[in-house]
Amino acid sequence: MKKITLKNKKFSFNIVISIVLASILLFSIGILFSSFRDYLIQKTLKENDYHVKIKGDLNGIFDKDISSLKYINSEYYVKFKNIYDVYDLTMDICHIKKCENIVYNHRLLSLYGISDNNDLDLFKNLILFLTFILSISVFFIIYNSFSLTLNQKKENIFLYKAIGASNKSLYKMFFKEGMFYFLISLILGFILSFVLDYFIIYIMNHLLYEIFQNELKISIYLPFIIIPLIFIFIIILLSILLPFLKIRKFKTMEIFRDNNDFDYSNNNLKNFYLKYTLINYNRCQKKYRGLIMCIFILLILSYSFIRFLNYTTNIINKYVKIPKYDIMIEANYDDLISLSSKLDSSKKTIYRYAFKEFNGYNVLITDLGGNEVINLVDEIDLDYSIKKYKPFNNLNEVIIDNTKIDVKLTDKVPFGFENELLEGRMILNLNKDVFDSLNLKSESKAFIKTKKNGIDKLIENYALKNNIDISYSNIKKANELLNNFILLIKIFIFLCIFIILIIAIMTIFNISSYFIKYRKKEFATLKFLGLTNFKISMCLFLESLIINLKGLIYAFPFILMISNGLYKNIGNYFKINIGIFDYKLLLVSFFICFILIYICMIISHKVLYRKTLIQNIKQTNI
Repeated sequence: MKKITLKNKKFSFNIVISIVLASILLFSIGILFSSFRDYLIQKTLKENDYHVKIKGDLNGIFDKDISSLKYINSEYYVKFKNIYDVYDLTMDICHIKKCENIVYNHRLLSLYGISDNNDLDLFKNLILFLTFILSISVFFIIYNSFSLTLNQKKENIFLYKAIGASNKSLYKMFFKEGMFYFLISLILGFILSFVLDYFIIYIMNHLLYEIFQNELKISIYLPFIIIPLIFIFIIILLSILLPFLKIRKFKTMEIFRDNNDFDYSNNNLKNFYLKYTLINYNRCQKKYRGLIMCIFILLILSYSFIRFLNYTTNIINKYVKIPKYDIMIEANYDDLISLSSKLDSSKKTIYRYAFKEFNGYNVLITDLGGNEVINLVDEIDLDYSIKKYKPFNNLNEVIIDNTKIDVKLTDKVPFGFENELLEGRMILNLNKDVFDSLNLKSESKAFIKTKKNGIDKLIENYALKNNIDISYSNIKKANELLNNFILLIKIFIFLCIFIILIIAIMTIFNISSYFIKYRKKEFATLKFLGLTNFKISMCLFLESLIINLKGLIYAFPFILMISNGLYKNIGNYFKINIGIFDYKLLLVSFFICFILIYICMIISHKVLYRKTLIQNIKQTNI
């Protein structure tokens, strides 16, 4: 077994790398979910550090299973040593003592999977779904690697059969070799998945520091690791067994046969390379299945992940209305003016305001001047999308507290008021003297855009120094967090695509390299008959195109199903105008896959240039 493994160092290395990358991909999902579950548990314990809350007389109770017992506001807060026994132990206590009311910490219990509608099941289902989808993709690629390795070892298999080795002994030999790859790769992949998740969590803690109240840390929850482990084991087991079942079909006498069965007899060399491409593809269809499967997987995954990313980005852009200002502050009017000067604002709107009713409208009255009514409103459809319309054709006066005010309509929206244009609201901007004459009970607000950093600290220091109350919202920071959240989604999606792409590239290169090497006698003979390297390159170009087209044909129905499924499911909640099918994305994915296969074939073919025609024509079989 060792000799066979050493003889195929390149393929052995590629198999190990493929399994390592697959292990990293699947284990990383389990570790990330484990870490997030642990974060939620710690957050819940910080808010409510108990398992069950009991109202009743528990005086004198002593139970070796209770780790802590607190009495607060006529209620006992009980925490057990083993949270999984919380229901049984609570019932045991209430059989002994009188319990008037029992309230379980369902949020905490759900994270341990011991309550109805628990979050643990949701996490498990998500992990199962993600690992299942990714495992299918990874399986076909790793299977091709093992199958290719088997083809490389045909001569060894023929020789073993010739000296009397049984199929069973060969199965055992290759199974041990495959499991050796598996164990080495699994350990390495598990270690590297920790390294990858460490950087992912580090990025999450820094990009979403305002969202996470506690720091997200790497954690291991065994069931979340066992799920990807099972999938990895199944992938490797099937990848080992299925190709090696072909061993029984290998006949000993095939070792003496010529592997090159192409017929060179053709009188018309003018269009020979065009006919040759089609003839060669037809005779090698089985050998090209691995490449077609790689294209099939890459097209489906790249299209699906990027399509999902497009949906996510478009939904956020359409339904999350981000104000143009950086910060909104509510405080005393004079304090707002003073504070805005310290913030070095590039744009600002500072005003007093009050609310009144007029003709069924909720009137927002400001002192921004002009005695104008803004004739623009954001209409929110049933699908929560936003459209602007003009509610008034004509409006000459508004009556506020029995005071008639002459007004005019305007489409001019003051800075920061874009988010104030609500349905059912009228915005009335009055001159300061008119505003003061109404004797309204007003408040003050400011919309400020600034490039200054450390806004939160500056405002808090100002409020502390002047001993005043200031309410503010840092829109700039919220917008940054939203962008960071989108960035994390992109990182996760492209990371998955990147790992699968690396595995696929290695497989594609190995398959291409193997078949070019397998056909070296054929290429040498064609060159002897007069075909140039350019024409052979054109043949490989057409073969790559045919392989990609066939992969596209197989993938297209699945891509349509995925597009339709995403559109229908997301369309139940959101309406976004990006269409059901994105042909441009599919064409880009197809072009990338085509270039990838063609480059691999050309590189493999150029290796043959170093040898003479005679060396390439020599028979490689024994």
